[in-house]
This record gives sequence, C-alpha cells and structure tokens, in this order.
Amino acid sequence: MRRALRRFVSKLTGKNRVIFFVVMFLIVAVALSIAIYIQFFYKYADIDPLMIGIHIGAEKTKEEVELLQKNFDQLFVNDVFTSNKDAKYDLKDISKEIVFTGYNLTNEDESYYSINAQIPVINLDTPAAVEINNKIKVDFHEKANRYMRQSEEKIIYKVKYVAFVNQDVLSVVVKASLKEGEHPERVIIKTYNYNIPEKKAVTLSDLMQLKEMQKEVLQTKINDEIKIAYNNARVIASQYGEVYERDLNSDVYKVDNIDTYFVTQDGYVYLVFCYGNNDKQYTNVTDIVIF
Repeated sequence: MRRALRRFVSKLTGKNRVIFFVVMFLIVAVALSIAIYIQFFYKYADIDPLMIGIHIGAEKTKEEVELLQKNFDQLFVNDVFTSNKDAKYDLKDISKEIVFTGYNLTNEDESYYSINAQIPVINLDTPAAVEINNKIKVDFHEKANRYMRQSEEKIIYKVKYVAFVNQDVLSVVVKASLKEGEHPERVIIKTYNYNIPEKKAVTLSDLMQLKEMQKEVLQTKINDEIKIAYNNARVIASQYGEVYERDLNSDVYKVDNIDTYFVTQDGYVYLVFCYGNNDKQYTNVTDIVIF
C-alpha cells in the first residue's frame, strides 16, 4: 500500500503535486479538529462518539414494548433521568437538577378538597424554558390553587411528573389525577419538549426525523395499535359493562395533530393519547404508542 502510494505521488508534478499535498493537509486538519472537539468539547462523546445525535435506543420486541406500555404509570416518580450524567448545563440554580420539584402542594379540607401535587420546574433561564415553566404553572399549579378555593363539591387532585434528558432533548411529562364529586376519575397528561443547546421547543417532527421514522409508517402503527385497544375495550364492555369507546375515525390519531409526546433517556419516543385531556371527558383511559 505504501509502495503504491509512493509511486502515485512520484508521478505527480508541478501544480498537481501541490494540490495533492494541500488536500491531504486539509483532510488531516479536519480529522484532527473533529478528534479534539470530541475529546475535549463534545459533552456526549462517551455515548455518541460519532456525533449522530439523539440516542435512539435499540429495537424492542413486541413483548418488550407491551411491557413499557403496561408500566407507563410507574414512570411518574418526580425525578429526572438522563442519558449522560456527566453532561454540563447552564443551570439557573446550580444546586438543583435540570428539572426539579418547584411546587409541592399538600393541603386538605375534609369537606371540599384534597391536594397532593408535585409540580416541576425547568432549571434553565431562557425565553423558551421560561415559557414552558409558565405553561406548567397555568396547567397544574393554578388549577390546584383554584380547587383549594372552591366550596361546591369534594375534589381530589394529585399531580406527579417525570423528566428525561436524551443528549440535547429534554422532555418533561406531567400527569394529574382529578376526582370531582360524583364524576369518574379524570386523568390529564401534558408533555413539554425542549432542545437544550438550541434553546427552543422540540416538535414531534423533529423526533421522527432523529429516529428516521417515516410519517406513513408511524401513521400505520398508530392506526393498528389504536384498533387493537378499541377491540379489547369492546370485549371488556361485553363482559363488564360500559367502558370508554374510542372513535377510530377521530383526527386525534393523525400524526400531524399529536401534541402529547416525549422521548426517554434511552431513546424511545412515546405518543400519548390521553382522552381525559379533553375537558368534556371524565375518563382515566390513556393509549400509548411507542417507537
């Protein structure tokens, strides 16, 4: 190989010889620059040495995905999980995690309310992070305070959260359980996704692109899984009575309309169809699609 290279170089003369050595110099310089950046500056070098972006996770079997779906409610432990514990962030409060419990509301009036709400705050001081924190406050903190001021019917309100950092992407997932008087339990789930270095919100389209998921493939997967949930619910209804019935033709299942999603620290994207998010639906039924 070396002998062949020497013969090739010896045949180059004049301008061609100069161009060859300039090109070789540039290749070496670029390679060296990338190596230095990965070694000293790229905060995900240990888990992403090729700098391919989001850690997308290994392909799971059908049984493993079903287990993740089944254990969805167990995710909410008021904590943050990260793919790289050594990553450094420009935190607003260096004594706290990138996401922490900003509001811990525990109050009870035997006649009117019982509140147990742990509400998260993103520990970053950027306009986009502040906007998300304000949304979380309106969605959950202000509602908790409003329930403590009402005197019409007994309200039980619980809030938990979980957060994930997958390289550049931060996902915060908040779940509330609401029991108003004689109404059935209603579950509300909201998600908030943020790109840390770019300081902006993350769309589902962004996650699909990072996971190399085609829209048509994902739409088929959603349709298939929701249809299975629909059929299972009909079987249960035939045996035990009325249950929540999904509308298979609803636009909520279209990829372009999905607004509740998040990515875990190990790279799995969850699509959340929480029917209690609709103010008119008193239900705790939630469907999860994972890719």
